[in-house]
Amino acid sequence: MPEQLTWRASQLPVQADVARENQKVQGARLHIRSSLIWLVAACMLPGILLSAWFIVSDYRQHKAQAIQNAIAIARAATANLDRDLAGTSAALRVLATSSALNNDDLATFYTQALNALPYQAVSNYVLIDEAGRQLLNTLKPWGSPLPTVGGPPQLGRIFDTGEPVLTDVFIGPVTGKPILALGVPVKRGKQTVYSLNAGIFPERIAKVLLSQNLPSHWISAVLDSKGHIVARTHEMDRFVGKPAVPDLIRMSRQSSEGVLETITLEGIPVITAYSRSRVSDWCVAVGIPQAQLTAELKRSLITLLIASMLVFASALWVAWRLAVTRVMQPANELLKRMQAIAQGQEPGPVDVRHTPQEFIMLEHGFADMSKRLREREQERDAKLAAEAANRAKTAFLSRMSHELRTPLNAVLGFTQVLQLDHGDPLTERQRNMIGLIDSAGQHLLSMITDVLDFSRIESGQLRIEFERVDASSLVQECHHMMAAEASQAGLQLIVAVDSPSGAVRADRTRLKQVLLNLLSNALKYTRPGGHVTLSLQRHGSQLRFAVQDTGLGMSPDQLTHLFEPFNRLGRHHSDKPGTGIGLVICKQLLALMSSELQVRSEPDQGSTFWFDLPETP
Repeated sequence: MPEQLTWRASQLPVQADVARENQKVQGARLHIRSSLIWLVAACMLPGILLSAWFIVSDYRQHKAQAIQNAIAIARAATANLDRDLAGTSAALRVLATSSALNNDDLATFYTQALNALPYQAVSNYVLIDEAGRQLLNTLKPWGSPLPTVGGPPQLGRIFDTGEPVLTDVFIGPVTGKPILALGVPVKRGKQTVYSLNAGIFPERIAKVLLSQNLPSHWISAVLDSKGHIVARTHEMDRFVGKPAVPDLIRMSRQSSEGVLETITLEGIPVITAYSRSRVSDWCVAVGIPQAQLTAELKRSLITLLIASMLVFASALWVAWRLAVTRVMQPANELLKRMQAIAQGQEPGPVDVRHTPQEFIMLEHGFADMSKRLREREQERDAKLAAEAANRAKTAFLSRMSHELRTPLNAVLGFTQVLQLDHGDPLTERQRNMIGLIDSAGQHLLSMITDVLDFSRIESGQLRIEFERVDASSLVQECHHMMAAEASQAGLQLIVAVDSPSGAVRADRTRLKQVLLNLLSNALKYTRPGGHVTLSLQRHGSQLRFAVQDTGLGMSPDQLTHLFEPFNRLGRHHSDKPGTGIGLVICKQLLALMSSELQVRSEPDQGSTFWFDLPETP
């Protein structure tokens, strides 16, 4: 707290000077109060921001995990639906081989169908002729009049193709309720004479959804090929047969799986994950209400805000009490003692029990300064006394500043000593723990190396050292390095070199890294008994390096996402290790060497990766 004292030789301070000093003291108190508030806020702000960041990060992780769970549930429900419908189709095919149908004994077949009905989870059996007329319906007694319309037009494809047909949801002509039909052909020779159809109520499809044990607030639905709702876990009677939200219908037709943000038919904002069946062309959608995801985030942020306010108030109160007792009161006492010394009075002893050491040292310094000034007052005139007083004031301010900085410097110094202290070495147990940490870290070294390479390439810090590289020698070296791995995997690794004397200008280490990565991927995704070929051919003025395998191959959809970082093309659940950035690194390394990685692949037919480099003399 800065204070001014005006010394006048052989005179006491005037009353106006004292009043000005008191005003400055009051102003300093206000300044200290506001400074303490800013100090406490500055100390707490990083912790508050860090806590908020952790809360938001945890929310994002929880949201991502919920979406992954929703996708997995949609996949599982789709697979269960396919299995369920496949079982019904198989039962229909068996029933369609009845001798009664072959002899057109429909009355006997009606009895057989009624007897088979309890063993299948279907509502009824309907026999339809090629003209679309219902010949029998187990919902009606034999011989009763039947609707002239046999069912939806989709069932007509049975007579055109001779293959089973699963219809979209429609209103049953007999039941008058939403229903869907699964039909199979009844053949005589190669000719389809009837279609045997099983009616399936949406409630059966809803049981498949409920069997997934969804959280109660999640919403799941099954859509038919037109995007109409077949079954739903919430308000099913209200929405069955109605179109789903347009965005979901559009996205499900564009890709077999995906995630999007939509609003349900009842107006609930959700994050929807969907999976479409490749067998029935149906789609299962699972919606997670966004309010459920954000509720926990809001509660955490409100809790953090309340806790921060309480901690801030407590810290401010503690800081204020410390400032009053350790700074302001000792400073006021010091000011009074200085005024007493200036008036030639004895300030009295210092209460060392409640006065910080720094203020005691300041008071001793002022006492010594006052004694020296009084000894020289008789020998100097007013001017010299005033100059001495000014010099004393300057010395006081300098010393006070120095003494107040000393404790802070000591604290900062002690923290550095604790970090760099070699006089107290680690114990054997601590060294063992560090050794375990180091050992565990080595397990991730290969993946970290890929990530570091990717980061260096992305940041432009990776340098390419061009040199003349013997292509044939490099190919043979890569073959030798991967031969053992191929043998262990039960694969044949073949080398085909058509240009044994060719050379290219490239970074040998990075070119070798690319070839080894391509070979490793080929070996990883090729079944035992297959073969991988590493070839080197002259292609015009360039040399072509190629890696061909007979492995799993990739679909056109997978090829479009092949060079996306950390995308393993749906194989992240397999037992094959990897990070999904190896091919990205290969592509970028080749780009730095003025080349481009090309790929050709077909499912179950294998893949071929190749690139060209200019031949150099």
